[in-house]
Amino acid sequence: MASLAGAALASCSILLLLLVPCAQGQGQSPEAPEEAWAEGQPPEASEDALTMLLSEGGCGAFAGLVAATAGVGDAFREHIGSDLGLTILCPDDEAVGTFIPRFHSLNVDEQVAVLLYHGLTMAYSEELLSWVHWEELTLDGVQMLTMRHHSGRVIVSSSRSEARITKTVVDDDHLAVYLIDAVLIPADPKRQISFWGVLALIVFLLVLVVVGVVAS
Repeated sequence: MASLAGAALASCSILLLLLVPCAQGQGQSPEAPEEAWAEGQPPEASEDALTMLLSEGGCGAFAGLVAATAGVGDAFREHIGSDLGLTILCPDDEAVGTFIPRFHSLNVDEQVAVLLYHGLTMAYSEELLSWVHWEELTLDGVQMLTMRHHSGRVIVSSSRSEARITKTVVDDDHLAVYLIDAVLIPADPKRQISFWGVLALIVFLLVLVVVGVVAS
């Protein structure tokens, strides 16, 4: 009975997440969500539904940060409604609780970057994660995460952090949510040297070599 109740609750959460918010005009048909699915347009996820889904999955603290940080929730919901969907790597409450003091020491842009770093621009199913080893662009549009396997677990890592996937919260066509045991930290953009910066440095060094040869 407990397993049936849990399955029913999860199904209701997914349905609630994927429902289009109620139409504000009186003329809109109540069948709009079903029509949207029929036309291949995934319904929009509401803010409250996403927060509830993450909270019930064991990462309520992370959901709170997403809801409180301007633009992050909108980015998540926009990708849920895209053709490829969204994967959220959701740190559990213990991991976020440990990270909170550091999070509040960041500026607004850095906070947004950390939260978006936990989103992947495609809904990766549990089956796909079970055999794929690859680097994936995160929702911030700049940085990558590496996926690999170790001792039967999927390990997610960056140059500054590493986390294990401990639980599948949602595995849906447009949304996949996985609980992880640590907060993922993106690389500090201030410490990254761009391609053009490296190229300029190489050219500068070559010029110095040529000048030195000519002078000798």
